Amino acid sequence: MEAKANIVEKESRNNKKRKHSGEGSSQGNSKKSKEFEGKCFNCNKQGHLDVDCRIVSEVNLVGNTKEWWVDTGATRHICSEKNMSSTNEANDQGEPLFMGNSSTSKIHGQGKIVLKMTSGKEDTLNNVLHVPEIRKNIVSGSLLSKNGFKLVSESDKFVFTKNGMYVGKGYLTDGLFKMNVMTIVHKVNNKVSSAYIL
Repeated sequence: MEAKANIVEKESRNNKKRKHSGEGSSQGNSKKSKEFEGKCFNCNKQGHLDVDCRIVSEVNLVGNTKEWWVDTGATRHICSEKNMSSTNEANDQGEPLFMGNSSTSKIHGQGKIVLKMTSGKEDTLNNVLHVPEIRKNIVSGSLLSKNGFKLVSESDKFVFTKNGMYVGKGYLTDGLFKMNVMTIVHKVNNKVSSAYIL
């Protein structure tokens, strides 16, 4: 099975203003070009396009490595830092991770990560792919479902349960659901005693 992540992020652009047709030509000098009347997709303000926006989008910055995001389109759990994992298996084949925007990133290995939720419950993520180029740590929504978890989202928040028992929650942040994770637990001797294993 191919590993996929559906988070798509815009590549960073230089802050060069786009030239509008007629600028610099003899015909365009006498008339001022008409100002854009719609909203910017980046800052949500009137009067300019996202390519002309002065505000750098947060999505282009390297994310917080302690944050975990639920992606229902991802087929695997993915993390950016090798040291998060209590076990590490190198990937010598150079297997690729296919992204939602048709690009690929190299999988460097896989391991086991234990997340401690704000509820106090610990969730063990098995076979988490180590992909240094990924900007957000991803918990696969489809793997949650496949392992008996129920995800309910409503009013910009979500709750996940297993067998009717509350496990954790999260909130809609910048268009994605961010899990309320307190910490990443490093187990001694790789012994895992978490309540839920994915």
